[in-house]
Amino acid sequence: MLAPDHRSQKPNKMKPILYLIPGTQCNARLWSELSSGLSDYQLVHLPIPLAGQPEQLAEQLALAIPTQQVALLGFSAGAYLAALVASLYPEKVARLMLVSSSPCPLSESELAVRRQNLLLIERFGYKGMSQKKAETMIDPSRHNAAAAQQLIKIIRQMDTELGKDVLTAQWHSTSVRRDLKNELLNTKQPLCFVYSADDPLINRRWMQDFAQHNRAVIYAVEGSGHMLPLEQPTLLCHYIQQWLNPQ
Repeated sequence: MLAPDHRSQKPNKMKPILYLIPGTQCNARLWSELSSGLSDYQLVHLPIPLAGQPEQLAEQLALAIPTQQVALLGFSAGAYLAALVASLYPEKVARLMLVSSSPCPLSESELAVRRQNLLLIERFGYKGMSQKKAETMIDPSRHNAAAAQQLIKIIRQMDTELGKDVLTAQWHSTSVRRDLKNELLNTKQPLCFVYSADDPLINRRWMQDFAQHNRAVIYAVEGSGHMLPLEQPTLLCHYIQQWLNPQ
């Protein structure tokens, strides 16, 4: 079952379609800054399903995609799922872009944080994402105070709209991940990665190893921000246009 925050839009046959899978505690607001730069495309939001292991989530997402091959972009945890969809259902995906994600197992420290947070939520409830946590998700050097606060407002608003049940479901479903390097190396779809070079949520060793195979176009942008669709929409739109319309 797909998450209830935003249903998939009905495709508009007049425009090329770009299917988008968000990250943890993100809804369609994640793509709000991309719409003007990608006005020639219809952006179709595919929420992360609420229950199942990663392969089951990928199956549910694949069922939400038409039978013809589509351009698929995933962000963070959604990028991991997009990579699974492309690997398991290659007939559904013509092109694949992974943003702010290294599709491999999470670090032990990240898993420990998730386990601890789930215990705290079970015991004390969930009061929403803190200002401090939201601040860690953006590059502090890239924005003035007003712009940074607006980004943080959007991040926390998405968290509030999705709430505790979606957060805990997503953590239970997406925390245990296998390494998708071999699957991605063997896929035929044009593949593109975009991530911040100093994003603490990126496994840089994995990315460096994958880059040696020359299988994908990889953009490691300056900075540490994780929320690239909100933080650097102009640059991301440029990379998306290049990916959708290769010379």
